[in-house]
Amino acid sequence: MLQVGTLSTSETKSVETDAQGLLPIRAVSQVTGVNPITLRAWERRYDLIRPTRTPAGHRLYSQQDIRTIQRIQELAEGGMGFAQIAALLEQESQAAPPASQPAPEPVAPPHSLLQRVMQATMNLDPAELRAAEVNALLWLSPEDYLREVLIESLAYLEARPAWPDRDVGLAWLSEYIKGRADWVADAPGRPVGPLVVIDQVAPGQPLTASALRLFTALHDDHLRARLIPTGLGESQRAQLARRWDAQAWVRLGRPDQVPKAASARIGAKVFWCDLPTLPASGGEQAVDFMQGWRQIVEQDIQRCRQQIRTTLDGGTGDRSGA
Repeated sequence: MLQVGTLSTSETKSVETDAQGLLPIRAVSQVTGVNPITLRAWERRYDLIRPTRTPAGHRLYSQQDIRTIQRIQELAEGGMGFAQIAALLEQESQAAPPASQPAPEPVAPPHSLLQRVMQATMNLDPAELRAAEVNALLWLSPEDYLREVLIESLAYLEARPAWPDRDVGLAWLSEYIKGRADWVADAPGRPVGPLVVIDQVAPGQPLTASALRLFTALHDDHLRARLIPTGLGESQRAQLARRWDAQAWVRLGRPDQVPKAASARIGAKVFWCDLPTLPASGGEQAVDFMQGWRQIVEQDIQRCRQQIRTTLDGGTGDRSGA
């Protein structure tokens, strides 16, 4: 059985001390618009930037590094060669008087964000959850925050052993994530594609991390994915899918969980996707939970995803349900 644990005290301190105020290369790329390959080239070939390294060799960039990158962009766009830029940066570094400046406000690294979202959920603290989001969106896109922080936090908590108000906390975080998923789905500039609605058929059950991961997978396929609110009756779900003019109705569960009368035609292809939820488990050993979670559920997500894409792309015209 997959065992799940939070970071140990020593691991948490290491992450928060070593990475406090520093950003990983992907975050720096999103902040500056310079892709990671270019950032590594500026470091290796021209020695223009000198990020710190973790014991595992991962690059971490300070706020000063980011300012240097922005200065390099400015000079390169003005037509200056990189050898000249390196010489100029060295001159500017030597000429700049030491300044007493306040330390930049720390930006939480990913593991700290996960811990922060999970702690806010266990405490049912909306203010802290919102503060974590504001911090994350300084350097993550809404899509990345949804996928890499919120959904992963929910998956961790689903597999965590009992904690006070567990059911309420899971439902609360799930509903919060659903709101953020709707925000991502409605973002301007999204290509117009077939509409797919995702429906949790189990009565009284919130959307799981697996269901929300399926949403992001369909979103990545440039489909217009929407989540049907939980708690609606069967006829209301069908009515909503029909009113939205959905081309695919993804039902999370098994056909035997709803009355046969519910399979009435709604003008959409019906897919049944039974996505697993990992059982809660304890244990002292810390594991890479998300790797295990993906190994268990990703095959089912990809199978459902492929069926939807094949059907919609192929235009089979079969609207009778599956």
